[in-house]
Amino acid sequence: MTDKLPLNKIHVLDKCSLIEEKCAHIYRHFERMFSDDPDIEALWRKIANDEDNHSAQFKLASLHLGNNKKDIGSKDKKLDAVLDKLDSIHRTVETKSLSLSEAFEIALVIEIELAERHIESILTYKSCGLSDLFVKMERYDQGHLELLQDAIDSLG
Repeated sequence: MTDKLPLNKIHVLDKCSLIEEKCAHIYRHFERMFSDDPDIEALWRKIANDEDNHSAQFKLASLHLGNNKKDIGSKDKKLDAVLDKLDSIHRTVETKSLSLSEAFEIALVIEIELAERHIESILTYKSCGLSDLFVKMERYDQGHLELLQDAIDSLG
C-alpha cells in the first residue's frame, strides 16, 4: 500500500470505518442487553471488539494513504445505504426489547451486508493496494457469520 489515494477514496475508507463503529455500537448494545448470560455476553463483546479493530484499520489505512490532492467528490450510494440501514437498526435495537433470536437475526443481516460490501470493494480497490484489507475484513465477516450460526444452533 504505497500509492496515495485521492480524497474520494479516502472518504470511502472513512465511511467504512464509520460503518464498523456503528456495528460495534449495535453489538455492544446486545452485550448489555444479554449480560445475564456470560457466554452470550462474551460473544457480543468479541464481535464488537473485532468491529472496533476493523474501524481502526480503516482509519489507519486512510491516514497512511491519504494525500492533499483535491478531486471531484463522489458519493458511494451503496455505503450511504449501509450507513442508513445501520442507523435504522441502531434506533430499533435501542427502542425495542428484543429476544436473543431477534438479535442474532439482526446480526446475521449486518454481517451478510458487510461481507457483500467487502467483496465488492476487493476489486474496486485492487489498484490501490487495498484489496488485502478488504479480503481480511471479509474473512472476519465469514468468521462472525459462523460464530453467530453456531450460537443460534446451540439454542435450538
